[in-house]
Amino acid sequence: MFQSFRKQIVLVSIAMLGLAGCAHVNSVALTPIPSNRTNQVRAEVSKTIFLAFSFDNDFIDPLVEDLKRQCPNGVVSGILTKDETISYVIVFTKKVTATGYCNNVAKTATNKAKPRVPSSVEEQPENSNALEME
Repeated sequence: MFQSFRKQIVLVSIAMLGLAGCAHVNSVALTPIPSNRTNQVRAEVSKTIFLAFSFDNDFIDPLVEDLKRQCPNGVVSGILTKDETISYVIVFTKKVTATGYCNNVAKTATNKAKPRVPSSVEEQPENSNALEME
């Protein structure tokens, strides 16, 4: 009977270790948020890694293409990106999520910038190429 109880304790302990996990947010980044926030777009990618050995970050490349696909005739701005790591003993999952707002180019380009003229530049005389000799 004691042998059977010990075996059950070992099995339950292994099951608990296998199901236990942690989640960590590694970084969060935010670009300037637009005033027009009606059309939200979201993309997410993830990669499962064994023993935390990851030799590339190529899994992130489809994230940008997914955002572009959701906003074909506009500009995505106000992008919030989250980089998370979810760990289960020896298996890790890297997850990157990007959320932003799609705005049409015609709507966002209404305030065109005027050309800037530096105020510290003085007018040059007409014959500015001539050398002055005293």
